[in-house]
Amino acid sequence: MAEDGPFDSGRADEWQAYVDGSDSPVPTERRRVDPFIVFGGVLGIVIVLGMIVLRPTGVSQQQADDLAALGVPTDFHRATVQEITEAPCSGIATQTCLVVEFELDDGPEAGFVYVQEFLPGATTPSFSPGDRVVLSRVAPTATVTAVATAPCSFDAETECVAIALLVDDDGNERRAAFEAYRGEEAASVSAGDAVLVDYVYDQDELEILSVRLVDPQSIYQFADFDRRLVLVGVAIVFALVVVVLGGWRGATALVGLVISVLILLAFVLPAILDGRSPVLVAVVGSAAIAYVTMYLAHGFGRMTTIALVGMTAALVLTAVLSAIVVDLARFTGFVTEETSLLTFFEGIDVTGLLLAGIVLGAAGALDDVTITQAATVWELKAADPSLGHVGLFRRALRVGRDHIASIVNTLLLAYAGASLPLLVLFVLARQSLGTIANSEVVAVEIVRTLVGSIGLVAAVPLTTWLAARFAPSDTESAT
Repeated sequence: MAEDGPFDSGRADEWQAYVDGSDSPVPTERRRVDPFIVFGGVLGIVIVLGMIVLRPTGVSQQQADDLAALGVPTDFHRATVQEITEAPCSGIATQTCLVVEFELDDGPEAGFVYVQEFLPGATTPSFSPGDRVVLSRVAPTATVTAVATAPCSFDAETECVAIALLVDDDGNERRAAFEAYRGEEAASVSAGDAVLVDYVYDQDELEILSVRLVDPQSIYQFADFDRRLVLVGVAIVFALVVVVLGGWRGATALVGLVISVLILLAFVLPAILDGRSPVLVAVVGSAAIAYVTMYLAHGFGRMTTIALVGMTAALVLTAVLSAIVVDLARFTGFVTEETSLLTFFEGIDVTGLLLAGIVLGAAGALDDVTITQAATVWELKAADPSLGHVGLFRRALRVGRDHIASIVNTLLLAYAGASLPLLVLFVLARQSLGTIANSEVVAVEIVRTLVGSIGLVAAVPLTTWLAARFAPSDTESAT
């Protein structure tokens, strides 16, 4: 059958029948489904399946309990500075200390006035009456169930106090016993008291080392100033600026930002704590964040899908290169006190965390680069529909080269800024540039910059070629 020409008599007859009021249905245009839209849907399904496979199982809560058992504060409460005085230090009478009174605003001891001494020095915080602060609290770890007087197990002629305890062992309640001399602090406990205990395991048996009464004065400590009000104010100003200048696109970008934070907190971090591969979690999590934020900010269309494809490919390349370089450089990942503390927990791959950090760090810049290149191609095509694939590629790549130069410099300054105090210490130590670069803490940042930049550079021609090759002939708008 011959194809219809510019004037389709059959289609005209259908419209005429519809206008005349016959029962003929409204004629419809034959519309082809854009394969990139289909691919975008398939990619979304793959990302969701990846998140399901790598989903957290709840072990992270167990890790939090273990962290508290190591003495790391996990319970914080707000307080207000009431009074500041100078007095001789309680430990060193010849030294003058800054004595600060904090009144607790919330928590089980709300209203209690906690007093802490600070030695004067450059690291001592500067307090003023009325300052809002945060205090850390050590929660009781056991409850006294019974107290009895009995001969000591090691000396029948000496009288001891036998204390029966119900210990909260990482969320599991276990019974234990402790002997205390008459006159000891532990001997003054009563049934029902909440106490602090130190314990170890001896062949699966809980051995109590000490029992201490819960005194609010001994379980609180100054942690930091309360900056939440300032952070909320800055966040509100930021949101207003984005919405006013960005309009609807700015509002959707804010929604994407919130979703990104939720993915990090609800998927990426718990999955890593559960012992999942940090690199796989970082790649899937970054892809999920990019998928949501790109489509929210730029719409579900061919241009956004091409940018997402380019970003995902560059992200995988960055992960592979990072794994190779980290292995060749023999990085351990133990470059800070925080990472050293993770050795107490099973199932956390510290080196994998380093790789995941490189991937996540590059993801944000890749988002910017790929969507900019795709949008550039779309605008060039709209401005000059006669441009072919090669012409579009060449012109858009010129923009990409400028973008690469600025992004690479941005990554360098960002990583240098994060390590600035350490770099200052190296300079003060008068170490050579080679020695400084060879230290793991600096070498890691160098690798972050170089490997991340390789991923960015690779994303530009790939995304630009895809956009130039598949830019629609009907000059689909970049908006």
